[in-house]
Amino acid sequence: MDELTSNMYLYVQVFYKDEIEIARWYYNEDGTIKKDGKKINGVARMYTEKGMLASEITYRDSRMNGHYLLLSEQGKVEEEGSFKDDDLDGMHRQYHAEGAVKLEGRYKGGRKEGVFKLFYPNAMLEEEETYKKGVLDGEVKAYYESGAVETAAFYKRGKLTRIRQYSADGALKTETKY
Repeated sequence: MDELTSNMYLYVQVFYKDEIEIARWYYNEDGTIKKDGKKINGVARMYTEKGMLASEITYRDSRMNGHYLLLSEQGKVEEEGSFKDDDLDGMHRQYHAEGAVKLEGRYKGGRKEGVFKLFYPNAMLEEEETYKKGVLDGEVKAYYESGAVETAAFYKRGKLTRIRQYSADGALKTETKY
């Protein structure tokens, strides 16, 4: 349950247990948080003004630890994943409005790790990227909706080394080395 406040704080988040307020967090414009009250442990749920569930986030010792879920105004899952000590950690997914996976990939310590995939609403692969410790490292491919490769780029520790562009029929159009 969020409420707007004066210029001093961007907004306030209030936590309840058994309908009793146990903590209040003040979020400043600079991103800092002032925390008053007891430590938060368990699942915190936030609701829209209409009373619909908007999010669920698991806390341990007032830090995000465990599963989280963000929902649309229609009650559909928009995003889910997990945290470890306030950092994204584990599998992360975002969803299109109709429920198909839009994006999926793994985080480790708040940084992207491994292959991230982006999907068209029809579930066809749109793009895939490879990360090491949060930096592009390896091949990045973009696909036409037909499934054919549109672009293949190659990265080494975040730096683009080569890019190939293909026509919709799969023929190589250009190749550039950096």
